[in-house]
Amino acid sequence: MDLASALEKKLKRQIAARKAAEGLLEQKSLELFEANQQLELALRQLEKRSNANIRRIEFQEQIDNLLIDFGRAFLRNDLDDVMLSELTTNVTNSYLIEASRLILPPKLIPQLHTYDYGDETVEVLEQDIQEPHWQDDLLTVPLEVEKVIVGALIVRVRLLDQDYEFIQSQLLLVTDLICSALTHQLAINRNIESRKRAEESERATRDFVAMINHELRTPLNGLLGSAELISDTELNSSQREIVNNLSQSGEFLRTIINDLLDYSKINAGMLDLIPKKFALHDLRNTIESIFVNRAIEKQLEFNISVASNVPSHFQGDLERITQLFVNLIGNAIKFTEEGHVNVDIEWDKNQFVFSVEDTGVGIAESAHKTLFEPFTQADNSSSRNYEGTGLGLAICRKLVALMNGDIGVTSVVGSGTTFTISIPLQVVDVPAESDSVAKGFESEAELSLLKVLVVDDIKMNQIIIQQMLRKHEIEPAIASNGVEGFELALDNEYDIVFMDCRMPVMDGFEATEKLREKGYVKSIVALTAGTTLEERERCIQCGMDDILSKPYTANDLKEMLKKWGVSAVKVA
Repeated sequence: MDLASALEKKLKRQIAARKAAEGLLEQKSLELFEANQQLELALRQLEKRSNANIRRIEFQEQIDNLLIDFGRAFLRNDLDDVMLSELTTNVTNSYLIEASRLILPPKLIPQLHTYDYGDETVEVLEQDIQEPHWQDDLLTVPLEVEKVIVGALIVRVRLLDQDYEFIQSQLLLVTDLICSALTHQLAINRNIESRKRAEESERATRDFVAMINHELRTPLNGLLGSAELISDTELNSSQREIVNNLSQSGEFLRTIINDLLDYSKINAGMLDLIPKKFALHDLRNTIESIFVNRAIEKQLEFNISVASNVPSHFQGDLERITQLFVNLIGNAIKFTEEGHVNVDIEWDKNQFVFSVEDTGVGIAESAHKTLFEPFTQADNSSSRNYEGTGLGLAICRKLVALMNGDIGVTSVVGSGTTFTISIPLQVVDVPAESDSVAKGFESEAELSLLKVLVVDDIKMNQIIIQQMLRKHEIEPAIASNGVEGFELALDNEYDIVFMDCRMPVMDGFEATEKLREKGYVKSIVALTAGTTLEERERCIQCGMDDILSKPYTANDLKEMLKKWGVSAVKVA
């Protein structure tokens, strides 16, 4: 009985233990299931986040590459339609961007032929957008150039699990690139336009200076030439006084015209140096021929002294160096009533140094600062005693600067003034003896043997040169335009042709070119009022041998005959 009771109790305990174990197992199974469920959920969430991060990284890399590639393209090339079209298309290379469209205002950039790029199905908002704007899956990013909204980039986005701010921040980088490219291209266009306007202005200035140079010098040639021819005739004292006044007024007018034109050419960048070999004694002779009589008329002592170490021959622009002397000595004589004007020439440290010292009125210290300014004189009052443009010293300073030299002044009011100029010049060897012998071999008698053709459209100029040539017993043939000159030169044996450059029907440049093309080998000398380097070069390039600038003197004409005509007679 007791055994059976004990076994029953044991069995009950076993059954209870088994049920407890089954209950625990069921609870653990449930917990394990729930844990598995949570793990699966976590895995799904992790996978989702991983895919989002991958897309995010891919999108960021794609934008970075786009910025690098097109940034380089914008810097290397002008902005064009192909570049903007490719940029707009490449924005859609990412899975996150479904479509894109770039809108610009017409004619913002002249190089662009359209103003709408990308997918035209992407909707454009009607209202003005000042900030990035979302409308459902459309993001509109405005383009701001020079503080003005000029267009927009619109994209259709697959948002999926991406945040708005990230996509917007990346596309802002793209629009910044586009805005930078537009700004850069606008700046380039403005620079090109400014340069074009400057070039057009410079060209207009050059054309005007060349035109006014020709129009002023041409009638001046008639005036001075006529005065010179009249002075060689028999005149009574009253007539000679009138002719002298005419000549002096003409020379004064020439000085004014030269000053105005030279200063205009300097400011227009048209004044160029024309260096050539020259002798110091030629420079000195020119100066003396101009100023000795002027000094005698004012009863002034005029001296030129040359230091013993000064070389005899140089390479430089003789015409412009002479102009420096003429301006300074002319001023010295003009402002000196008694005493002297001394010119000292020295050679110091490879510099050609000369000073012009006078005992004239002097210059006040207060006037030194503006002395080299254009249209300025020490006395600018309406009652001043000395006439002039006030351009001479301004031109001297410009010329000296062009020659890489220096100019200075010292002065005492009532005692006098000294101007000093130093310019670097290249010393050259003395010409061979044969050269000077050849010059001396020429004779006056030979000039009368020359056959000369003059081609000029202005009747006054024809008369002037005709009368000057008759002094040497030369009766020239006359042509009134390039066509007539061309035909006469081909049909006759002329030793020298004087060819005007600017003429109707055919100008002198074209006539000379045609003559050279036909094998014409005799001397052709340009008759021109143009003094620019460009026109001088054009004369030589078309086949002319030399240039006789208007207004010219009978002596200038004679030198051309001796230089280019006599040699032809000897060879023949």
